[in-house]
Amino acid sequence: MSKKFYKYEQAQRYIKDKDLAITSFIQQTLSKTQQIFRYENLPSSIPENELENILQTKGHGIFARHNDKLYVFTGSFSGEVDEYNRPKEYIIVNTALNLSKTFTLNEDSILIRNDYQKLGLLPIIQKYGVLLLDSELSLNTTAILSRLTMLISAPDDKTKASAEVFINKILNGDFSVIAENGFFEGVKIQAPSTFSSNTIKQLVELIQYLKASFLNELGLQANYNMKREKLIVDEVGMNMDALLPFIDNMFQERQQAIKEVNEMFGTDISVDFSSAWKNTHEHAEKELLMVNTNVVGEPIEEHQEPNNEPINEPSDEPSDEPNNEPDNEQEETEEPTEEPQETEETEEVEDEESKRNNNT
Repeated sequence: MSKKFYKYEQAQRYIKDKDLAITSFIQQTLSKTQQIFRYENLPSSIPENELENILQTKGHGIFARHNDKLYVFTGSFSGEVDEYNRPKEYIIVNTALNLSKTFTLNEDSILIRNDYQKLGLLPIIQKYGVLLLDSELSLNTTAILSRLTMLISAPDDKTKASAEVFINKILNGDFSVIAENGFFEGVKIQAPSTFSSNTIKQLVELIQYLKASFLNELGLQANYNMKREKLIVDEVGMNMDALLPFIDNMFQERQQAIKEVNEMFGTDISVDFSSAWKNTHEHAEKELLMVNTNVVGEPIEEHQEPNNEPINEPSDEPSDEPNNEPDNEQEETEEPTEEPQETEETEEVEDEESKRNNNT
């Protein structure tokens, strides 16, 4: 079997062809978000990946029975609304099942939403897809232009053709000889601008920021701090609170809908976080536990009054603790006793010297 080779021109379309690039980005992201939730005890008529695909792309769907089987359908709202302006009916059309029917919500069907506003994930994915693709296209263009060490201009077609032949031979690794004086006289070489290095650095930081913001919107930890030193623990976990609200709302909507489905259709379906999203929530719960407890493990008092009493305030009350400080009165009495001892020693020395002098 011959090895398959990929052409550069075909791969380049994923950068320059924006329609192809945004389609590929959305499909890759939806494949990743399939791992956010994991279901247990789903009936065989409801594939887990199809359920999540309906919710993430359409924003809503319904659980309903057809031919004694439980399905999840997507359609549109219709009919009257309740006191909170919520539709009461849901129309679905399924050609494979030859089904076209209007279901009444909470009577013969249960509505399940991806989020409270029934938006799905496509608005977020499309927004950051456009930002990232434009930034990557700019980075690709800047990287290509950074190859230019000089710009060649020619006054006529003959000189231009000679310059192209010269450059192509250099690119191919061949030595080239210029035999015409007109080439040197007509060709002008100009140095390009030196902005490319700083531009590449700024574009890389912009792409890093956009990717981190996008992952944060989807509930994943990704730090976009541009510091070039090491990050401290507080900086790494400072955006943990921003990760949870949207994903928690998605989880709450699924839990509520699954609970109602189990009650209406007698199933035992459950849903929970999965993959990296489960690790993120477990980490967040541990951090919350550490905040609510001190180092010893005792609960932190909510209302703790500061202690404003002075530390070294003198007290007249007797203390049972031993006093190891030296007594100033004893030091004063001991000092004069040392002085006479010194005078006696000096007098003895003087007497001995006087006796020696007399003997001599």
